[in-house]
This record gives sequence, structure tokens and C-alpha cells, in this order.
Amino acid sequence: MTGALRGAAIIAAVVAGFSSAVWAGSGETGIRTIAYRGIRPADPSGKAGLRNPERGWRIETLIAEPRDSSIWGPAAHLQETLPPRYSELWWTLDADRYEPFGLTLAQTYCYLDGFMNRPISGEKLDLLRESLDAARRRGLKALLRFAYEKEMNQAEGPTKETIFGHIDQLAPVIQENADVIFVLQAGFVGAWGEWHSSALKLEQDHGTLSQITLKLLAVLPKDRMTQVRVPKYKRWTLGDVALADYTFLNAETAHSGTPLARIGFHNDGFLAYNNCGGTWTEAPLYSNPGNPEFDYMTAESPFVAVDGELFWSDLGNPVDGVRAAVRMRLHHYSSFSLAHSYSEREGKPFSIDAWMRTPITLEQAAEANLPISDGYFEGPGGQPVPRTAFEYIQDHLGYRIELRSATFPQKAAPGDTISAEVQLINRGFSTFHNPRPVLLVLVKDEECVATFPTDADPRTWQPHTPGDDSYAPLTHTVKAACLLPGDLAAGWYVLGLWLPDAYESLRMDPRYAVRTANGDVPWWTDHAGCYGVNLLGAVEVSK
Repeated sequence: MTGALRGAAIIAAVVAGFSSAVWAGSGETGIRTIAYRGIRPADPSGKAGLRNPERGWRIETLIAEPRDSSIWGPAAHLQETLPPRYSELWWTLDADRYEPFGLTLAQTYCYLDGFMNRPISGEKLDLLRESLDAARRRGLKALLRFAYEKEMNQAEGPTKETIFGHIDQLAPVIQENADVIFVLQAGFVGAWGEWHSSALKLEQDHGTLSQITLKLLAVLPKDRMTQVRVPKYKRWTLGDVALADYTFLNAETAHSGTPLARIGFHNDGFLAYNNCGGTWTEAPLYSNPGNPEFDYMTAESPFVAVDGELFWSDLGNPVDGVRAAVRMRLHHYSSFSLAHSYSEREGKPFSIDAWMRTPITLEQAAEANLPISDGYFEGPGGQPVPRTAFEYIQDHLGYRIELRSATFPQKAAPGDTISAEVQLINRGFSTFHNPRPVLLVLVKDEECVATFPTDADPRTWQPHTPGDDSYAPLTHTVKAACLLPGDLAAGWYVLGLWLPDAYESLRMDPRYAVRTANGDVPWWTDHAGCYGVNLLGAVEVSK
């Protein structure tokens, strides 16, 4: 996996790196097709997690706490190095610790228990802003959840009127910081915001749950999603629709901005007991196909963000890593907790530690119809190399974009329009769920000299056709007609693929750009730290 390159080294590296390209056409104006390979274990950092935004492992933390408060956490590896009172360092250093695993996400709980019967204070709102600013400084995004009740069956809880008023207060902060909110979980009601065991039994009033969720969706930008704990809760919020009368979300209605398209799932009892910790309580009880709620989540999960976590301390049962990967593929998980059932959080080994020791082979992955990235199980000589279940899950949560080829002219003149085509496969469990521009760029030394928009929508880059039991990988194509500037100086340039964040506030931050899963595609950033570009190949411009 090639590291970031800068300056004049780019041209030499790209020309040398693509010396094995396949050529089509003839003459000086021939068309060049370059084939790429995936990341192999022996590549530099080939077994490290590929750091990409809005996908992968996540930590879990409280945010927006007063500086003198005493809270649960931090992780075991930080407890002796940090003060015993709240600090943003508790969770930002936790995220730094796991960056080699590709971590870019934090599930952030903002508890409002101090405001059960009164408006949220200005101080609390400012603390929330500070916490979200801390995420932005670290290149992170949040799965944000608001809650009041920190345990089951508390004596005191908020009324629905209090919750509605608090959402109105929170709305400006959420809107100001939507750029670093990956998803806003429904929350607010019950223990830990999971819609159960609330003091005032608000979870029994489906109309109230619907009002809360729709109010949150109205606060959020229309391209952002929320998540609910149990799949049937989604139907509760959409008019308490019975499953038999429900119209399922599909490829045509996805990303339409409707509430149907904007409510995903967070399974906080992943593979705990036979019913995923109460996620599927209908007959048949077991969390397998045939349970109507299970099948409902299977049908809709390709089109919405899905998060999950194990129970603490393997409560219920240890979870096999390969079985976990199969379930994550079936239900298209984008993110998963690194806090639960892991020794670095809990002080002794549990399931995630076992995943780090459990081998998974090419044969096992093929038999289970799991995505197989090019060269993922290969040594330098092509010999088979086992990976661990932890590595496999780490690398395939969410999207994993693997370039297959790029076709473009080898020579051009200033003012020419060159046609470029890029083919890719998404090897991940899921796809993108927030909008993201797809651009081709022209780079020379330390400068991006031109950008060329495309009409590609990464949210449609499914790993396989939803509902296809063979899980056959899909090939996606990005096309662009690139009008070169008329005053372009003669010389060598490099064509690149740039997938930055959709928000202008993050657009020029390479930590929020997408890096492809290729061992022979250099990653370029300029000295100013504005661009994060996947370099495709060289073009010679002559007059």
C-alpha cells in the first residue's frame, strides 16, 4: 500500500509504478488502460486498517461533560495516564490509539440527565459544540446519541414535552456540526436511549416515538440519517405500519430524502443469545432467515446505515469471528463497536480478542460467500496467507473501494477534451450512505491544476445486487469528459480520482477523503494538506 507522495517524486513514481500497463489503440494518441491490484498482506502497511471516513470500527464515549465530572471509562489502556475527571482527551486519545485499525468513528453519548425538568443550559450546549469541534480537529465523525437515563428502570425520566423542547434547543448545534455527524441515532427515550425501560414508559407510546424521530429528521439535513435500535421501531415511527402492509425500501426509493429512506438500524445486542439481545422477539425466535423482523432488516439494510455492538463482557455468549463477518455481510454493517467485549476496554479478553487470534482462510471466505479482495489472502509469491477474523472485519466494514482499471489517453494537448473511465468494485459489507462527490483531477508536482466533476453517486456502489444469494461482486464505472485548461503548460501530469467530503468545511481535508484499497495506487497530498487523491496514471501534455 503506497504511502502519501508529494512534489516532483509523483511523476517518477507514477510512471515507474504503471510500467506494466496494458495498452489499447496505436500511435501517439493511443488510449491507455491500466489495471490495478488490491492490497496484499506484504505491502507496506498491508495488514493495517485502511483509514477511510464514515466506516469501520468505532470507539464509544461520553461527550459534552463538565470538566469536573466523574464518568465511566476511559478504556483500560488510558486509565493510568489520564486524570480521573472528564477530558476530551479521554476519547480523542482513544481514537488515536486505534487509528492503525483504520478507525475514524466515535459513538458519542450526550447525556441530558441534568435537565430532566428544565431547558438545556447554555453551558451544556457550548460543551457539545466543543466536543464536536474536537472530533473535527481529529478527523473523526460521530454516531451521535442523546439520552437521559443511564440505567434500566430509573425513577426519573423526561416527559415528551421536555424532549421536544430540548430537540428545538439542540437543533442549531446539530445543524452547525452536521459535517461531522455520520448519523444521529434516535435516542432520547429509555435506558441509554434505546427505547426501552424508561421511567415514564414513553416507549409504549408509538405516536410519541414517531414525533421524536420525525422531529429529528426535520432538524437534520435531508441527506443525513438516523438509526433505531430494533427494526420494527422504524415502522412504529412511520405510522405504526404492520409488516404485512409495509412497502419496503428499495434501490428506487433509497436516498430520496423521505423518512423511509433515512431511518437505519443499530443492533446493540449483536449475536447475543439467540435473539440478538431482544432485537428479534417474534417467532421463530432464532435470529436467522424466516424470522419476519430479521428478513425485514435483511431487505432494507443495503440502503441504510447499520451499526452494531456486542454485549459487554460477552454477556449471553462468546461470538465466533467468522460467524460475525457473515452476519455483518448479510446485514450490511457500516460500523461496529471496538469498546464492547474487548480487553482494552474491559481489562480481560473476550470475543474481540478471540477474533484477533481466529484465522480465516481464502477457502473459508469463499465457502461463506464473503467478499474477497484481490490478493487479500496472498503472499509475495502467490502462496496462501491466512488472515484473522479481526483483520477481515476491520477491512470490510462499510465500503472498500478497489480500483480495477482506468482508461484514458496517453497524450493530450491544452484545450483538449479527454475521455476517462474508471472501473471499480466495492469489496465491503456495505456502501456509502452520505453523499460524496466523485471527481477526476489533474496534478502536477505540488498543485492540483484542474478538477473534473462526474455524475457518479457512490451511494449506489453496492458490493452486490441486493437480494442476490450468490453475492456476486458488481463492477461500477465512473466516466468523465475532462476539458483541459487552454493555457496548460507542456509536460507530464498525473490523473487522479478524488472523493472528498460533500461539506465545504471538510472538502479540503484529506482525512475525510476516500482512499482506495489498492497496493499499486499512490495516495497524493499536497504540502498544504488540502487534497487526498488516488493517482491513476500519467498523461503527457504537449502543444
